[in-house]
Amino acid sequence: MHNAESIQASEIENTEPETVSTDMSLSQIKTRMENQDVRAIPVVDGNKFKGIIGYRDLIRQLQFNPKSTKPSKVMHTPPEYGENDSFVEVCDLRINSGRKMLVRTDLDQLQGVIGDKQFRKASAETNELSNISTKRMASTELVEVFEDDSLEKARHKMLDNNISRLPVLDQDGNLTGLIRSTDLLRAMIPMESQNAGGRSGDRSGTLEVNIAGGDEKEHMSDIPVKELMHRMVTNSEKHMKGHEAAEMMEEHESGEIIFVDDKYPEAIVTVKDLVHHVKKLKASDMVLVNLVGLELPEEKAALHDKIKTQLRGSLGRKLDRPEEITVRIRKKDKDGKKHRYEFDVKLYSEYGVTTVQADGWNMLEVMDDALDQMNSLISKKKGKRKEKRPR
Repeated sequence: MHNAESIQASEIENTEPETVSTDMSLSQIKTRMENQDVRAIPVVDGNKFKGIIGYRDLIRQLQFNPKSTKPSKVMHTPPEYGENDSFVEVCDLRINSGRKMLVRTDLDQLQGVIGDKQFRKASAETNELSNISTKRMASTELVEVFEDDSLEKARHKMLDNNISRLPVLDQDGNLTGLIRSTDLLRAMIPMESQNAGGRSGDRSGTLEVNIAGGDEKEHMSDIPVKELMHRMVTNSEKHMKGHEAAEMMEEHESGEIIFVDDKYPEAIVTVKDLVHHVKKLKASDMVLVNLVGLELPEEKAALHDKIKTQLRGSLGRKLDRPEEITVRIRKKDKDGKKHRYEFDVKLYSEYGVTTVQADGWNMLEVMDDALDQMNSLISKKKGKRKEKRPR
């Protein structure tokens, strides 16, 4: 077991990930993702990295021209991490970006990726996850489907709720299985030719699927969930420590644990929940903020939110050891009607004390101006420090 801050990205990344090429069709890419059982896959052109294609992109796009649509129309640019980033930092990057796969590149070449499998394995080795129970991390607002619901209904529930799996219940409400987004992807196959409207399906459930063992193609709206669901579900009647949950997921090669009470699903913990807890350990989330010169609670709350947003974003990613931010605010009356705000802002961090000033008529705009200045100064200080390091 190790502290999350001491685990480096280079220790957990996959340096030989499966990839697809820009000249492959969406159908071929779908098959590659099925074979590798992955929810996102890197796209390369020769030896150059181009982007990432995720399962949700494919689930949407396979409805329209799967043969003629180029991967470039489906893929996205993923967030990038550094090989020396800590596990806390890569967790923070995943949560803030909303992307399931992070990449590391060098001169447009893919060097490594961090996805669900890497996050799961690292979580099992993280000390801090032994201090929290899954009861605190688990989601109790479950979105479920019944065995006889259609695949189309399951697909819409996943897309509408931005989730990747659904517990499956029998008519008595007992947990009997689980269906994942990758199962839906595996079921979809492209039409052999375009219809008169120039596309291979529509949003009303006319996607064609092929169920293993069957020869006929059917519509998703015609096939019940029970035809594709997994009947072996990782579940538990008791909550456990976070690292134990990660170990259990590792053992079963699962992305979730469903907690049940007499066969009824009550809560679920996923890899994302583990990642979200580690993300909370980020030092910039625990910076002391002092606001001097304000009395109204709503004004203080508004400035706190501005500072928190920056520390969780661009400014926070430039800092390893932020300690304190002090903001001194002076109000100057103008004709007894409006206040002009003058801000003196000091940031205490590994770069020493960084000071900026800003002023204006709108308090929040002045705070934005000061934080933008601070971001720019820290960027310059960080750049100079890198230049001084021996090569």
